[in-house]
Amino acid sequence: MSTETENRPNPSTTASSKGSIAGFPAAAIKLLRDAQKINKLSILVIVLAIFAFVVFGTLASLKMFHASGQMYWLFHYLPYILVGLTIPFTLYQAFLVYRYRLSQPSMLVTSVGGASLLLIICLLFSLSDWLWLAMAAWIGVAYWFQATFKRFFNFIEDRQGN
Repeated sequence: MSTETENRPNPSTTASSKGSIAGFPAAAIKLLRDAQKINKLSILVIVLAIFAFVVFGTLASLKMFHASGQMYWLFHYLPYILVGLTIPFTLYQAFLVYRYRLSQPSMLVTSVGGASLLLIICLLFSLSDWLWLAMAAWIGVAYWFQATFKRFFNFIEDRQGN
């Protein structure tokens, strides 16, 4: 072994001495933890949207609410609005996932790009019958980010244990 490789500092010791965890800066870990919390909030809003769809859809199917425009509005539009509120948060998470390379860029483009393309096409061409597909794609992106963050933080915990 040459003296050059013997005197080279160990990457794990230099990383921990500079305030990083498993090679990631501590500030990045904090940003990703915050993004994970935002993702949990997004998923809570998505679950609320599904709950609203089921509850107001059931109520709208009752004979006494057949003529109620408000019940139809709550059944039809409230879930779209709730899922739509999560889109800016999901785009922020996509930026962080791309920035810190937590997933392959091709997977990110496929999921976020596909959901965005579906939504834009549905809105541009007034394809209201297909809008549910775009919203389902955004729901899938939020759950994919949940799995991505979980894998990343499991990796960080494993690296800290070593």
